[in-house]
Amino acid sequence: MDELKLTISMKQNTQQKKLFTFGISTLALVIFPLAWFLSQAILFRELTEQVTRNVLVLIAIPLGSTLVFLLFLGMDRLIKLVPRDSREVLEARMFVGPSIFMIFLFLFYPAMRTIYLSFKDRYSNDFIGLENYKWAFTDAEMITTIRNQVVWLISVVVLTVFVGLIVAWLTDRLNKGESFFKSIVFMPMAISAVGATAIFKFIYEYRPPPLTQIGIINGIRVSKGEECFNNRIIDGVLEGYDDDSCVNAVGWLQQRDLSALPIADTLESGGWFSNLLINLPINTMLLMIIMVWMYTGFAAVVFSAGIKAIPGEIMEAGQIDGASELRIFRSIVIPYIKSTVIVVGTYMVVTVLKAFDIIYVSTRGDLETNLLAVKMLDEFSKYRNFGRSSVVAVLIFVCVLPVIVGTALRERENSSS
Repeated sequence: MDELKLTISMKQNTQQKKLFTFGISTLALVIFPLAWFLSQAILFRELTEQVTRNVLVLIAIPLGSTLVFLLFLGMDRLIKLVPRDSREVLEARMFVGPSIFMIFLFLFYPAMRTIYLSFKDRYSNDFIGLENYKWAFTDAEMITTIRNQVVWLISVVVLTVFVGLIVAWLTDRLNKGESFFKSIVFMPMAISAVGATAIFKFIYEYRPPPLTQIGIINGIRVSKGEECFNNRIIDGVLEGYDDDSCVNAVGWLQQRDLSALPIADTLESGGWFSNLLINLPINTMLLMIIMVWMYTGFAAVVFSAGIKAIPGEIMEAGQIDGASELRIFRSIVIPYIKSTVIVVGTYMVVTVLKAFDIIYVSTRGDLETNLLAVKMLDEFSKYRNFGRSSVVAVLIFVCVLPVIVGTALRERENSSS
């Protein structure tokens, strides 16, 4: 009889512990983050009505930090009341709880809201079904935008990874000056996309005659020969451009194909491949060069770290066996840094999908150079069509989703192995 009472008492204690642990877990994952967010929001809303913005900035950080500290301190005291074997799990949930809440509030909820709005009309009043999605895949401008995005995804990612690998391999073979050359290659990464685009705009700049060409490429093109002047007017006459030996300037970012270049005359006599080359979107390709230039240094530095992690004995064994540098690179280096290549490629895919600054600063999406991120902004602010803007956002999310799933699966495989 006593054993039965003891067993019942132990079961009751276990149930009470589980119930108490569940309550603390709920408090840590739901109530605590909600209290933290609401306290911050209410506090600063009240302060905004009473003080100026400058004063609010001064007191926001210390006051908000103090409030967060007090909330965490209170949660820590509650967790200490839990049995020792459950404390570690609850402590982890206490710190993860606000993060999960913020992800849900600022990522998951807006994503679901955007999907919902993509089925509404331009002012988000009436439900119109799949009309916005039909527009996305039938509108000529939108099809051009999707084409550009695909071209960017393939070309920029492949070029950045390829050039970064070559640069990393070559700089790693240097006996002297390796750090200097890596610093030079990495330097464009320190420049903002806006700054880099401004630099390349001066390179590609075109001015219609009789204005002087200040772009580097056009300045070189129109200044060949002593008799050719850089759009100079003498006695009211534009000199140089009437001379057959002189070369006219080209609007590089205004150029949708190669038809204005001398090479077009040669390509026109060819077959389908020549026609394909003539119709290449030259302005889009020139804009892609900016991003490749910016991120090649980043890729090279990451690849270089992976190459240095390869055991020296394996590299020496390849050299002793008489393998060429190309064979060592292809058979030893690439397999060893395969995971690094995947990581850099994944990062570049996400970077290209959110590319905005380069297009917006250079062409504002005109001249058939638009990308999805810029198109989303245009539909939202320029055309005030919230439904179509939401559809473009959904398309970006759909493009990112395979990257997220692939990364999660790869991490799962690595953890299981």
